[in-house]
Amino acid sequence: MDEELSQIDGELGWSPIRSINLAGNTYNEYVYAGHSVISVKCGIGKVNAAIATQALLNNFATDYVINVGIAGNLSQELKFGDVVIANDLVEHDFDMSSFGVPLGQIVGVNTFSFVADSWLKELLTRRIQLESNQVVCGRIVSGDQFIDDAGKAAFLRSEFNALACEMEGAAIAHVCYANKIPFAVIRSLSDMAGQDGDAFHSFTELKEMAAKRAALVVKNLLREI
Repeated sequence: MDEELSQIDGELGWSPIRSINLAGNTYNEYVYAGHSVISVKCGIGKVNAAIATQALLNNFATDYVINVGIAGNLSQELKFGDVVIANDLVEHDFDMSSFGVPLGQIVGVNTFSFVADSWLKELLTRRIQLESNQVVCGRIVSGDQFIDDAGKAAFLRSEFNALACEMEGAAIAHVCYANKIPFAVIRSLSDMAGQDGDAFHSFTELKEMAAKRAALVVKNLLREI
């Protein structure tokens, strides 16, 4: 979303050296800490995320893909603004269980979950800290649903052992997996996914705060790289 990308732009204080429009999205190129960095707002949902990621990989020499944004909290141990770094990601709304496969398993893909790059994850978890929030590792689940229901949140937590839920990360991870590109997914928690009675209200009120936490992690990661 605009709120997520604008926090990164504000935190890094950079200006693009060029912009390219591809598949309905604007890709901005920057030079930061000696690196060429491409940023794009992929839009909401798994299809939009997949389109944006594949266009990125088709048109730029890409070493790593880093997806950053906000998410719903599925854990009782985490709070607003805490950051979850994905160990792996699952598409929780992919359901072919009638064929005898687990919920989330994509038939024809030789993995249940998409595993994030270990080197990026190590940089994110061991060297990057926030003053007032935790940075933790765990599974993130993605689906084309805004989760605003305590029962659904409890189901996702128990079924997938997931810490956070959102709408894009697993699709981006899926595209990276297919293209053999290392990736990381960073999510700051903006709401309790309905566990506190009103995810939409807390999301609306806290999304910019959460996005700023995620932007700080991106800034620190680029400096570490």
